[in-house]
Amino acid sequence: MRAVAAALLGLALAAGAAPAQEPEPETEEALPAGPGREETFGACIGCHATAVIRRSGLSRERWDELMDWMTERHGMAPLEGALRTTIVDYLAEAFPPRRGTPGGRGRNPFLIEQGSAR
Repeated sequence: MRAVAAALLGLALAAGAAPAQEPEPETEEALPAGPGREETFGACIGCHATAVIRRSGLSRERWDELMDWMTERHGMAPLEGALRTTIVDYLAEAFPPRRGTPGGRGRNPFLIEQGSAR
């Protein structure tokens, strides 16, 4: 029993002593190549990291709805016209719905069901 406790203590101490990794700098290359990557990076990075985008998978319709939600809920400057089309097209192509997520709802941290409190 003491050997197990000593081993666990050793692992905990070793983990605590590990140097913290610095976050990777945010660059356009963090997103998949494709038409609209530059515009998407430029429009999105001012409010959140690319990791938020990369872990999302939505239909084109849901990406488009998300633009409105971020504008209404978080004060994002509205994306309109060709720029919005370019960004939504890029996101839908680069980050489509994942298997098992009907309509792309999935586990996206930004989208909530109608009527739920937040």
